[in-house]
Amino acid sequence: MNFYQHAGRILDKLAKHEGTIKGLVIGDPKVQDKKKMYALICETLKYKEVLNEIIDASKICTVEKKLKRTLALVLIHDLLFTKRGIVVRNDVPLKQCVIRHQARLKSELIKLKVKKGVTENEDLVSQKVKDAVLIPRYVRVNEHKTTVEKTIKSFEGLGYTLIEYPQNLHDLQMKEFCRDRHLPDLLIFHQRTDFHDHPFYLSGNIILQDKASCFPAHVCQPSPNAHAIDACAAPGNKTSHLSALMKNKGKIWAFDLDSRRLQLLKKLTNRAGCKNITPVHGSFLETDPNDPLYKDVEYLLLDPSCSGSGIISRLDHLVDDENKVDANEPTQEDRLKNLSEFQVSIIQHALKFPKAKRVVYSTCSIHPEENEHVVKTILQSNPRFELAPAATVLPTWERRGIPEELDGNKDLADRLVRTVPSEDLTNGFFVACFIRKGDNDESSNNAIKRSGDDMKNIKPKKKKNNKRKKVALTES
Repeated sequence: MNFYQHAGRILDKLAKHEGTIKGLVIGDPKVQDKKKMYALICETLKYKEVLNEIIDASKICTVEKKLKRTLALVLIHDLLFTKRGIVVRNDVPLKQCVIRHQARLKSELIKLKVKKGVTENEDLVSQKVKDAVLIPRYVRVNEHKTTVEKTIKSFEGLGYTLIEYPQNLHDLQMKEFCRDRHLPDLLIFHQRTDFHDHPFYLSGNIILQDKASCFPAHVCQPSPNAHAIDACAAPGNKTSHLSALMKNKGKIWAFDLDSRRLQLLKKLTNRAGCKNITPVHGSFLETDPNDPLYKDVEYLLLDPSCSGSGIISRLDHLVDDENKVDANEPTQEDRLKNLSEFQVSIIQHALKFPKAKRVVYSTCSIHPEENEHVVKTILQSNPRFELAPAATVLPTWERRGIPEELDGNKDLADRLVRTVPSEDLTNGFFVACFIRKGDNDESSNNAIKRSGDDMKNIKPKKKKNNKRKKVALTES
């Protein structure tokens, strides 16, 4: 029963916006079977609307005083929507609380099906879930340990087929993969491909990282031997990416306030073979930019807390009850205001480092309040800095900032990067790069050009048929 109780506590934390599904499951050392827990949380959220209707109609939480609603959600999910049922002994009291109402719960499920005119459980899934975007499985090659070419050959040796970039990424079949069009160290697989137990992942040769999450390090483009800071580093994927681009040379200080998440960063970056990272348990905002230790820091990566409104590769977007209003909860307007003020403070602090020449700010948010509006505030109060030219900020990426959110300034908007999940098949993301006025940015231009040249080295096998096929709605 501890497993279900832990799942209930995770749902509680999600409702309070105390983390994401992945962070609360993968980052919790007390979760023994992370894959099983992750699946239970995601599946429960998929059926959350139906489960709540059944709980309300049956009044089970009213009758069973000891049964918390979040615990009821996971228990009733397994009772009604899995073949295995509730996998604990029948004499466990909390299981008995549910089993006592089994007939009523099943009856309410049947009533719901009749009411909605469906016969299968899957057809009860809310439209919000059905409209969720299926994004592919993105795999970043860890160039500390291998090369893209070697990794491709290794996958081919395991029966995978490298194909040309398809017209639609949904056309990728199981055991097929392709190279990304924009990032030279990224491979793309079918969305149901699972590498969590794969030797390549366990050895650190590949990193499971969403495409948009790989943007900041590529925009930062730190040179080898440089000094850099990752201000909000845990769990460490972006940090290890910086390390790889710096070829394990120079120095990276990785800050995080959460000691548990920092331990996860140490574990992941060690597995990735990073040797130039110094983890720092503490707030980046409390560092002294004039500390001699950081006198040569030129590159800063800032990925502060945000609303997470762009994240669709997980089911965190299903956590909130859209029709439920809690008078004690801050409104979205207030929450975005608080977040944006914190985000501005992080950037302002980064710009105080005397040698800062390339400061990259990113969010996994779709809200202009956290994106273009933050950029506008920074530019107005820091005349010594400007946005890096579009030619040095993922120049092959077409989707840019929103001019209307920058007083109609298209030039500024073109210097920013945005992603739209439904069209770009990656999480919603935003990236801005601030540079010191007068700095020569030729090195960034050359680095991005080299990245583009690298992508021409592999000629994949052609795929004969690229007709789009329907894909089942599952979480990758």
